[in-house]
Amino acid sequence: MTKTGGKISVIKLFGYALGEGAVSITMNGIANFAMLFYTQILGLSAGYAGTALSITLVWDAITDPLMGHLTDNTRSRFGRRLPYVFFGGLVLAVSFFMLWVLPQHAGSARAAFWAVLLINLLVRTAVTVFVIPYTALGFEIAPEYNDRSRLQGIRIFLNQAVNFIFGACAWVLFFGDKTAEDGSRIDGTLVEGNYFVMGAVLSVFALLLILGSIFATRDRAVDNRNEEMAGNNLKAFLTDFAETISDRRAIIVILFFTFANLGMMLVSQIQMFTYVFYMEFTALQKTFVHGGGMIATALAALSVTRLIRRFDKKALSYLGIAISMFGGLILFVLFSGGVVARDAVWMLAGKEIPIAVILFGIGQALWWGGTGIVVPTSISMIADVSAVHYAESGQLKDGSYSAIFGFILKLGSAVGLLITGWLVDWAGIISQAESQTLEAINRIAAATFLSGPAVMILALLVVSRYPLNRAFMQEIDHRNQEKD
Repeated sequence: MTKTGGKISVIKLFGYALGEGAVSITMNGIANFAMLFYTQILGLSAGYAGTALSITLVWDAITDPLMGHLTDNTRSRFGRRLPYVFFGGLVLAVSFFMLWVLPQHAGSARAAFWAVLLINLLVRTAVTVFVIPYTALGFEIAPEYNDRSRLQGIRIFLNQAVNFIFGACAWVLFFGDKTAEDGSRIDGTLVEGNYFVMGAVLSVFALLLILGSIFATRDRAVDNRNEEMAGNNLKAFLTDFAETISDRRAIIVILFFTFANLGMMLVSQIQMFTYVFYMEFTALQKTFVHGGGMIATALAALSVTRLIRRFDKKALSYLGIAISMFGGLILFVLFSGGVVARDAVWMLAGKEIPIAVILFGIGQALWWGGTGIVVPTSISMIADVSAVHYAESGQLKDGSYSAIFGFILKLGSAVGLLITGWLVDWAGIISQAESQTLEAINRIAAATFLSGPAVMILALLVVSRYPLNRAFMQEIDHRNQEKD
């Protein structure tokens, strides 16, 4: 048993969270730019691109429970988690680079589809090998009710801080606008070579963050070869899976975050088309709006470390959902409702103030700020559920609970990618087109504003059934510390 008691230093938590920065670079890199790359550079239809990505997510989901069982039952000189974190992280960085390079040389749309599918399968396998043990490691590092929320808040803060640098600022760093011979503006996301540069830079930084996280948590590389092992055979795995998936408390948390994540995925994928075709943002404006959402997410996640002292986790979830829904709905009223023109400016002291850009950024910040509360709170909830299971059974299953969480989540994400492709096709967005019809851009904007809030209603209904509270968990944590 490797859980430890006592409050953990912020430095230790940030050191662990460096690994989340690598997850942010790779997963947000795909979320932010993959659909644009596949449709506008490779020429795939949004439906085919969404299908390829959803298939790989299903594979990712299937492998998560296997990885959870494997890491829980691994005995090695360096413990049950860090060996997988190292090797999975290495493959993740390399395969992420390949994602932006190899499909461009496929030669045809059909070959590009298969290249996208196969390379994404490799990326998702690496994600499983890295993330499941990494997440379980976090459960073990933070064994106390408040610390679990502190760790997840800092983890999401790092995720979005890195996402701001390499996601929001990517518009300026990698996708700056260019000028055509006739003087017209060429959007940087439509230039093929920009994706190669982005892939190379981001892969290097992802690897550095992974190595930094391993170094910060090297004290967890404890020889556990003498610990009793339940077994890694198929029967043991199926038994483990059945026990975990039948935990009602876990199912509530998993479904809660599945719906919340579906809303986040729909908005994150569709909003890129809204930036480019509906609002016609410049590269700097994209950075302002996109980056504002990331900063809001990061600050909200960091605030969870303070908010958790005042609110129980269910109430905190309500707060996050309410803020997110308000942000999406206000954007719909302002822009789709015709209250503010897409190019509206105010004149102040002889200078133009791009009020449409500012209001759009505020709405985006509210949506993503709310999710910045929801995400770390939900992950800390599944850690609480795992702690309850340990208190009741004496079996450590942090890896299995982490894996089941990922399993259901990714199945939902696969559905989300399919829905995204259908929504983009429904809107009438045409692949590799420099401009879109007015009807198409109005539809894609409405989908951006309303899809997230609609799904968040389901998340709200599910989390209302969450049974655990602070008083109960403090008793559980006390029992577990006595057991250790």
